[in-house]
Amino acid sequence: MSQDIQDSSTPLAEISQGPSAFEQFLDRNQKNLIILGILIALAAAGWVVYDGIQTGARESAGEDLNKADDLAALQSVIKTHQGTPAEGSAHVLLAERQWTEGQQDAAIETLRSFIDSEPSHPAVPNAKASLAAKYMTQGKSDEAKGIFGELAESDNADFLAPYALISLGDIALAAGDKEAAKNYYQQARNEHPSSPFANTASERTAIVDAAAPTEIDPPPAPEPDPAAPSATGAQPPFSITPVPNALEPAAPSSEAPASTEETPDDTGADAPAEPAAGSQEESPAEDAPPADEEQ
Repeated sequence: MSQDIQDSSTPLAEISQGPSAFEQFLDRNQKNLIILGILIALAAAGWVVYDGIQTGARESAGEDLNKADDLAALQSVIKTHQGTPAEGSAHVLLAERQWTEGQQDAAIETLRSFIDSEPSHPAVPNAKASLAAKYMTQGKSDEAKGIFGELAESDNADFLAPYALISLGDIALAAGDKEAAKNYYQQARNEHPSSPFANTASERTAIVDAAAPTEIDPPPAPEPDPAAPSATGAQPPFSITPVPNALEPAAPSSEAPASTEETPDDTGADAPAEPAAGSQEESPAEDAPPADEEQ
């Protein structure tokens, strides 16, 4: 029993009272840790300053872009604010302004140079969509089809994918491939149902499915009825035969004239002229002498 008590008094383990390994590490590397902390603080401060400068530059570029209303101002934004989001937007707006003013080749060159020089710029997908649309307008279907195909498969241009698919369908439909056009339209509608272009894709699909109307010959025109009035409602022509004015002879006098009235011969002599208006017509009885005086 005493042996058991004596054995139980033996300590199981000894606790070291010296510094731990972590404390020893801090003692050995204290200066280095202080220097590292200073560097981290300086880096954080530098990032804050850099981000502030970049934010100010972006804000300044955005203000200049909002004020740009002509070709010269847009070109100035591109030159002054390179590397900012406003620069890419300025390229797209400059191309649209050039296209509107009839400078189609210059507009295409503006978009192509921007896409080639800054392929990682956030505005490149919009620039590609604009370039492909302009190629379609010029009838360059192959160039447009290639760019729209890239946009439809790009992860960075998911918001433009339904527009690209619909455009590919339009190109196929213009080429007479209705089946390919229908597939593009259905893909745009099924893969992007929440897109604003989903309704457009459905409308395009309905157009492809609609059957063309059957052409028939028009009925023959009816023969005109000669007894019917004309289409303009005019009455048939009529004529008026003038009736010559007949003068009533004067009343005969009770006294016989002294001389007999001459009868016009058949030689066609002219009849005596009619008295002028307002003149008093003389009676033959007044000109002839009375019968008693002749005797």
